[in-house]
Amino acid sequence: MSERTQVFTLGEAAQAVFGPLHRHVAQIQEAFRDPGAPRGAPAYRLTLDVQGDKITARASGASAEADLARAQRIIEALSDLARRKGRVREGEVLAAISFSEGQTDTPGPMHLPQLGGLVLRTPRQVHYVEALRDENIDLIFGVGPAGTGKTFLAVAAAVEALKQERVDRIIVTRPAVEAGEKLGYLPGDLAEKVDPYLQPIWDAFRSQMSENDLKARRERRQIEVAPVAFMRGRTLSNAFVIADEAQNATILQMKMVLTRLGEGSRMVVTGDPSQIDLVRPDQSGLAHAISILESVPGVEVIRFAAQDVVRHKLVAHIVEAYHRDEGARGG
Repeated sequence: MSERTQVFTLGEAAQAVFGPLHRHVAQIQEAFRDPGAPRGAPAYRLTLDVQGDKITARASGASAEADLARAQRIIEALSDLARRKGRVREGEVLAAISFSEGQTDTPGPMHLPQLGGLVLRTPRQVHYVEALRDENIDLIFGVGPAGTGKTFLAVAAAVEALKQERVDRIIVTRPAVEAGEKLGYLPGDLAEKVDPYLQPIWDAFRSQMSENDLKARRERRQIEVAPVAFMRGRTLSNAFVIADEAQNATILQMKMVLTRLGEGSRMVVTGDPSQIDLVRPDQSGLAHAISILESVPGVEVIRFAAQDVVRHKLVAHIVEAYHRDEGARGG
């Protein structure tokens, strides 16, 4: 099939879209790498050349038309961002690439000022936040690899609900696997015993509120932390509950946590099935809970993938490499 070409003129937005040493252009082109290309064939289905304030896209093959259309979506999204903000960051380029895949209702990264100015960088993150805000969904499972925003976005949504007085309190629970759930020998009160296992949670809270506000709400017990072992016997009413690192909860622990929900409460369960720290991984309650609850009304399951990783771009490649290795070893 003959080569197809399209030229994009960016004007004043050009340098921001191109990035330092045309780094952003290289990232965009990388999205069109053809992993199945035979030796000696072009490595990319679409290539980009820069001259002046123009980008020339060249595509060939059966997907040429679709590839050009996708490149246009990416470049237009970044051009719009550059005109509004005057700059384009690496993460925003990766977000534009992610949103360009397939046809989504959201054309590009979503800025959420009401969630501390967060930017949702993948369609699955948008779906996740929509579920977190949907009052008709009382149990949300967010599962997938590290760096996809599962816990961070859950905390942000919980803080939003607390500040809007849609719930009275936020309760965070996490299996303290490293201590075998036997934390009594540690000094301090319950929160101090569990804090070492909840540092990522507190980092997320601090991104959404000031240190003084966080401290005051903790003192008023509007924000509570508790290891899974301390949840037994409680009924959690009018609360936003976050069960984090749920892959390290056993089947019985998972059942116990899920049945703590009281009137007016909602729960988010997050975890990464590839990072089970239990002595017997087959006893993990996360996958089991999803398998029996996914079809229940009021339950939503969002499965993140390596493409949703919003940390350093190398993290996505690391996740994919481990996934391939586990598959090759039958793990």
